[in-house]
Amino acid sequence: MSTQQSKSIHRITFGNVQDAVVDGIRGQILSGELQPGDRLRQDELADMFGVSTMPVREALRHLQAEGLVTFHANRGATVAEISREEYEEIYRIREELEVLAAQWAAQDFSRIPLDELKDLLDEIEAAEAEFKDIPRRVSLVREYTFTVLNASEKEHLLRIISSLWDKSTQYRHYFSRVAGDAVSQRLANYRRIYDACVAEDADALVEAYRIIYKFGRENLIPRLQESDPDTD
Repeated sequence: MSTQQSKSIHRITFGNVQDAVVDGIRGQILSGELQPGDRLRQDELADMFGVSTMPVREALRHLQAEGLVTFHANRGATVAEISREEYEEIYRIREELEVLAAQWAAQDFSRIPLDELKDLLDEIEAAEAEFKDIPRRVSLVREYTFTVLNASEKEHLLRIISSLWDKSTQYRHYFSRVAGDAVSQRLANYRRIYDACVAEDADALVEAYRIIYKFGRENLIPRLQESDPDTD
């Protein structure tokens, strides 16, 4: 990481300092500027952002809670490694909880704002077609998903699902770099959710979520096995 080259880009000049540092480091991780396993030296980051080490230290702790940063006894902080085993666990839990939320949402489809859902779907399709700005595409997919799940109106369930999405953010960015046939399949999966909501078909909505997770198990998670250094 070249601190000198990044100073003019990342230096903080206004706003809440700690939040800005959190956003800055998170952005570098999710964009791939910082790679899994990279050391995060507090003095270099403080110099880069033009702040003291205190907000950097607190920012790293915040990102540790999000699952993006790992602290080691002798090495300090590093960008969290990608682990197939961890993601499989998160993925399985997310599937069951999102299906539950979708079932509750389907009890009253009028709570799902279809116009908003369609606008988000159009934005996702446009973003996928350009295949640029991965952070925006990932953000749109999250917003699209929760536009449906929020209709469940189950506060505690939604809080747990949101936390799991936070912990899998790095993985979703990793998978969003996958092009080819995966793009068309992803879009078809998102459209199934919208079509089920328009038809007010509870079974179809649940099936749409199941298909999304089946696609991930068969087409995305195996890619982690190839890249996981702990996997033979």
